[in-house]
Amino acid sequence: MHPDRAGFHMGKLSKTFSRNYTDDTDMTLALTESINESGRIDPEDIAKHFSLSCDLTRGYAIGTIKAIQALRAGLKWHQVARIVFEKGSFGNGAAMRVSPVGLFYHHNLDDLQEAAIKQANITHVHPLGQWGAVMQACSIGLSVSQNPKEPFKKEQMVTNLKEILWGGPIEYMRALNKIEEMVAQGKKLQAREVVQSLGNGVEAHLSVPSACYIAITYSPDFCDAIRAAISLGGDTDTIAGMVGAIVGAHVGEKGLPVEWIEQLEDGPRGRSFARSLADRLFEAWWKIHQTCAE
Repeated sequence: MHPDRAGFHMGKLSKTFSRNYTDDTDMTLALTESINESGRIDPEDIAKHFSLSCDLTRGYAIGTIKAIQALRAGLKWHQVARIVFEKGSFGNGAAMRVSPVGLFYHHNLDDLQEAAIKQANITHVHPLGQWGAVMQACSIGLSVSQNPKEPFKKEQMVTNLKEILWGGPIEYMRALNKIEEMVAQGKKLQAREVVQSLGNGVEAHLSVPSACYIAITYSPDFCDAIRAAISLGGDTDTIAGMVGAIVGAHVGEKGLPVEWIEQLEDGPRGRSFARSLADRLFEAWWKIHQTCAE
């Protein structure tokens, strides 16, 4: 989406009307369902939920559409990732849905990294697609571990991410070095500068770093963070979704705008359903860690 058009849509945030979600949320709901039922990352079970639950009218990319159609046709989960791209997709589809993984495994970043890649492998086997999911999931895990009543520890977040992504694709280390420089300036950069430095595309390495920068720069202000994400243009729904996941992990439900939540669609898999999934995800996490503590 062009930045001017993104600005038009951003201006509509203050207006009241029903807001429908796109493929990002659709896959996130399916992934959360699987984790709730399995208590872990089980690619076969996740693929089953994708096959049963994903609504392909919600703006899916052609690669994911073909992958889900292949699952519905009976292919095994490990057979579908190279259907469209022989070397695998390096799009941001695995990153856009990974938020429940970041929450569920936030206590152990090694397990979190492994889980992020496992869930990515169903549709994204290219390293750029996989490590984009790692960067997004770990950003969420690191954010939920920060105290929402204290200032966001921006520099520490970048340092931790550089340690985690060391050894991954060089594109992410370059992006993190840029983010480190941008954060050090101590000001919020204009959308044009962010796009020129980090990108706003559908490629994971040209969208996840932008989302991370916006999130750590604007948190704990959820509304301004979403507005800043939309102002980048490009793949706006995914970038804004990833920003919201990171900032939301930091501030918690109390830090979210009630008026925005109330406008979310509330059909069979809408707002109430998403809230129940979130409650069950916490219960599943608590059950495991309460048992370990005993």
